Amino acid sequence: MPSDRSSTSAKSPKAHTAFAKRILPGIACLLAAALLAAAIAVIQFARTIDHDALTREHFLAGKAFEAHMRSMSRQVADNAYWGDAYANLSKQVNLSWAYDQANLGPTLHDDFGYDAVLVVNAEGETTYSVIRRELVQVDARQWLGDGLEILLAQAREAAEEEETAAGLLLAEGHPAMVTAAVMTPGDSDIEEMDGPASILLFVDVMDPDWLLRLGREYAIEGLRVDTGAAHPEDALLTLRMVDGSPQAFTWSVSQPGRYLLWMTLPVLAAVTLGLGLLAWLLLRQALKTVRLMDANYQRLSRSRTALAASEERFRDVAEAASDWIWETDQNARLTYLSSRFEEITGHEPAAWMGRPLIELLISDHAALQDWLVAPHKAPLRCSYQAANGCERNCRLSARAIYRGDELLGYRGTASDITEETRAQARVQYLSQHDALTGLPNRNRLRDYLDVKLASLTSGARLTVLYIDLDRFKPVNDTLGHGAGDEVLTGVANRLKQCIRGDDLVARLGGDEFVMVISRLQHNEDVEKLCARIVDAISEPFLYEDKQINIGASIGIAMAPTDTVQASELLRCADIALYQAKADGRGTWRLYGREMDNRLLERRRQEDELRQAIAEGQFEVYYQPRYFSADMRINGAEALLRWRHPARGLLLPEHFIPLAEETGLIVPLGEWVLRQACIEATGWASALMISVNLSPLQLRSDGLPDMVQTVLKESGLPASRLELEITETALLQENQRTLDVLTELKAIGVRLAMDDFGTGYSSL
Repeated sequence: MPSDRSSTSAKSPKAHTAFAKRILPGIACLLAAALLAAAIAVIQFARTIDHDALTREHFLAGKAFEAHMRSMSRQVADNAYWGDAYANLSKQVNLSWAYDQANLGPTLHDDFGYDAVLVVNAEGETTYSVIRRELVQVDARQWLGDGLEILLAQAREAAEEEETAAGLLLAEGHPAMVTAAVMTPGDSDIEEMDGPASILLFVDVMDPDWLLRLGREYAIEGLRVDTGAAHPEDALLTLRMVDGSPQAFTWSVSQPGRYLLWMTLPVLAAVTLGLGLLAWLLLRQALKTVRLMDANYQRLSRSRTALAASEERFRDVAEAASDWIWETDQNARLTYLSSRFEEITGHEPAAWMGRPLIELLISDHAALQDWLVAPHKAPLRCSYQAANGCERNCRLSARAIYRGDELLGYRGTASDITEETRAQARVQYLSQHDALTGLPNRNRLRDYLDVKLASLTSGARLTVLYIDLDRFKPVNDTLGHGAGDEVLTGVANRLKQCIRGDDLVARLGGDEFVMVISRLQHNEDVEKLCARIVDAISEPFLYEDKQINIGASIGIAMAPTDTVQASELLRCADIALYQAKADGRGTWRLYGREMDNRLLERRRQEDELRQAIAEGQFEVYYQPRYFSADMRINGAEALLRWRHPARGLLLPEHFIPLAEETGLIVPLGEWVLRQACIEATGWASALMISVNLSPLQLRSDGLPDMVQTVLKESGLPASRLELEITETALLQENQRTLDVLTELKAIGVRLAMDDFGTGYSSL
């Protein structure tokens, strides 16, 4: 045998050389064939890319027109269903209100770029027209052509379904987007006039500059009207005018495939030569590799011995640990479980070998596979089912196992936190419920009202009863708090017997309760329920053989009749409650606007706030933040102030709550973010800029797009922007909030939690 190995070793170099000479021509032919096939594949791939690019641009172009048309439809609907607009443009034309005060005039051109605002009455006369910010007298039929009659008819037909009409007409020789809606008084107290109402039209002329801007927004270069198309139906994009005639559009089609082709083919030619040389070098290197194999085998044997010793030490440590230890391969399939696994879970480790870790552990917050591959991961909370059928919770930690650059798998520990999780759940329950009566508390009531009001359908209404106990304080004073607690518990039980289905009764604290009813559609039914509640609470309570008599007063508010905001609905009910108490207690009162003189003041403040946003009366100040170690500035927080023309410089607590209630916090928040980012780009050093987000902004679907747009326009890197979010906002609409936060993180901005939950009021 030694002589055979020696002989083989002596012949190997010559044998390998002869072998290399024989196969080199074959390898060259195979390489040539492979490169030819690659060239054909690249050409076909380039054609496919060009075709896909055209398809994508066609889709985007269609979506661009469609999205703009939808936006115009929403805007015309908002204004057509505005009671003030109905009163000042449909019932009669008030030029001072519409044009001079900029309610429906130049601001639509400034804010949205609309070229024209027109009002056409039932007789077809153009009663109001503003074209490119100028008040003019024009006949809408002559300006927009014969197709206008069709669109007006469609608008009146759509008004029956509370919809708008939209389409393409010709204006000034260019196609124009036109949206139309019949004007109505909406939900206001304005009396509806006899006969057909006027129709409000918004017009956006699609001249060449407009089309170029629209195209760039959707990455479509050179979007324009196709005037040279022999058959408009064969153009890149064809839209239908209101009268049914085709309107062709075209653009500069991108050809990424052709560019790829010109870049790739020369490379393939160079690769052909390079691969030939490489094949020769590889064959030469293979001869050297054979000589090294024996030496490598010896080193491998020694490494295996060392690895076995290392694994033995690892197992010794694992068995002595308090938590159970796990290990998986690169596909997250279990390859090792410590003995503590069986002690804690009751499962046999052998039964789980080779099975995916995700079958055992279910994460509450993120996909387990995504968490494993994340470069920097915090411990993950998971749940699993023990062998006895009970669900348990654990905190998972992990790290990747690499050999060089090769991922071998993952290794980590699992700490049982079942009791901790149950305690947190109990705390969460107590945060939403009254500890004494078990009824929902103010937080739960607010969440419930938000959900109910958001899902309120047309024709339905929601009734809120604000209940205050009469003669309750003497019970505590004379019989003690034990008697008071007994009475409150009894009241809670009696109130629960007065509701059905998913109605809610909550305790706000003290002797105040709130009942939310969704099944009562008539005031008579509401008053019957109030009478039943008063009678039920008036029944005597027994405490240690003593008879306790109390009563109840009730304030009633209804949505959407009174308001559609939770806090406002409770406020209205509270106002009605005070009226009931003022009228003698033991009774109930429906909320009326005459009860609330402050409502007029609130409207005045809202108008001032809108005007302040429009006129730019707000200012942004910056509060520096420092490193605690060396007191170096590491960033600044944007602070919002209102330079009121009469009241001077106002702090956020004077206007932010109103902005949040009215929805004006969204445009105001966008202005603050844009102003802060623009000014931060001019700072000498790359400091962080921190901006607060309102809960209403966080619930907005367009928040991530708005942030990305502001960063792009200002030139501020996303890594320099920190958005502060209140804890209250995170507790509302969890899944929707999580989706928005995920999109914001994907942009690259930093997110911070405001533990005190005060939002803009903390500025």
